[in-house]
Amino acid sequence: MTIGNIVSRNAIQYPDREALVFEKTRYTWKDLNRRVNQLANALLSLGLKKGDKVAMLAENIPAMVEANYALAKIGVVYFPVKTRLLAPDIRYLIDLSDATVLIFHNEFAEMVAGMRADLPKVKTFIGVGEGKPDFALDYEQFLTKGAPEEPAADVDAKDPYIFLCTGGTTGVSKLAMLSHENALWAAFTTINALSLSPADTGIQVLPLFHVIINNCLNSLMAAGARVVLQHRFEPVEYMRNLSEEKVTVAMVVPPFLFNWIMGVPEAIAYDVSHVRIFATAAATFPRDLKDDVKKYMPNAGLFYTYGLTESSGGNATVLPDAQMFEKEESIGVINPVLSYRIVDDEGKEAAIGKPGELLLKGPSVISGYYKREDETKKTFVDGWLHTGDIVRRDEEGFLYFVDRKKDMIKTGGENVFAKEVEDAFLTHPAVQEAAVFGMPDPKWGEMIHTAIVVKPGQAVTEEDLFAYAREKLPGYKRPKVIYFLPALPRNPSGKVLKYKMKDDYQKSK
Repeated sequence: MTIGNIVSRNAIQYPDREALVFEKTRYTWKDLNRRVNQLANALLSLGLKKGDKVAMLAENIPAMVEANYALAKIGVVYFPVKTRLLAPDIRYLIDLSDATVLIFHNEFAEMVAGMRADLPKVKTFIGVGEGKPDFALDYEQFLTKGAPEEPAADVDAKDPYIFLCTGGTTGVSKLAMLSHENALWAAFTTINALSLSPADTGIQVLPLFHVIINNCLNSLMAAGARVVLQHRFEPVEYMRNLSEEKVTVAMVVPPFLFNWIMGVPEAIAYDVSHVRIFATAAATFPRDLKDDVKKYMPNAGLFYTYGLTESSGGNATVLPDAQMFEKEESIGVINPVLSYRIVDDEGKEAAIGKPGELLLKGPSVISGYYKREDETKKTFVDGWLHTGDIVRRDEEGFLYFVDRKKDMIKTGGENVFAKEVEDAFLTHPAVQEAAVFGMPDPKWGEMIHTAIVVKPGQAVTEEDLFAYAREKLPGYKRPKVIYFLPALPRNPSGKVLKYKMKDDYQKSK
């Protein structure tokens, strides 16, 4: 099976059932598969062949769903570009991908026009929506050139399916290469973990240029479920969609809850009691936030997942509702299709309870990075993915995230895990978020800095927090600098961009 088979199969099994909802437009499985086939055949008419690449610059529109499955059907690699990057980075990545076709939403027309001369490999530009520039084909007109029948192509499960940007928390993006097999394993394990079925309706609000495409879109559609697509996250629209479309499966990252949903009274006024699954990943999910979700979604089972783009998504571990409060600091247990090791700095197995780097091996682990052999060799060793994440294991086999290996701070000859310090501050009643990082220091090696986001309506001073740290942390783990931010910089998956915090802090001095 390949990713493209998902819509083909559902068009046979559930032809007249709704597959996709976007604003006022509704597609049945038959409608969606017809449009997917038209796009696939129209692209073949350009001379594209198996192994070629097509890039797409857009944010959560139906054309992204159509391109995902159309390209999968004909064995052409799909590259959804991370739109949140700066224009020079977007241009660089499109060129790196070797894409010969660029499909873009016309809200990015000005950006594309500005970089067009620096994209010599791109031969065809296709604009989606109103305001198409003269140099681009019109997406809807282009579709009419393609036959609605299934395209003629021979695609294997091990063929490359998609390029996804990764490495964004360090500021250096790479293109992770996922095969159809990688993505399908991720999708099917998510279906199993969440018990997804054709009776479900899920919402896709997280960006489709992220690996969440596997754990949300592909998983829901492979289960035959209906998908409500939201262009961008807006809290009132999100909760209205949950309510009016009777969404049963919601997947978002904790910062959406922290910073938007729970802070907007109009958003939480909607009835969302029909939500049966609330799944989240990528960031800390503290107890008070879990309590809030249970309050507003009383019938929802909570699921926390951990994963990486390199493991094809956020399902390397799963913590289900049954253990959500009993093992509330855990990231769960390893996905049964994966093998894992926890190793110390010398590559030896870490003892139970001792922190070490998590290594993963299995069918959802990708083969490497496109045209980045050195990084591939460093990250994938003898089939093992070196995640760069420090975890520990308890006696029952539950894993606990300790920190990113690169975020460990060496100060005064001691190793300090940033997350341990962050967790201490998160117990303060006025603290909504905390981010800890080290800055070079001639005396200490690195000096611990802590950025704090204060809860709305609360007040706290640096002196208050220094005093709190003296109660909660030993001397060498206490920050030397505490300062306040209105919000933490994050990538689209909700992960804090500490490299940007360091740069911003340096520039402020």
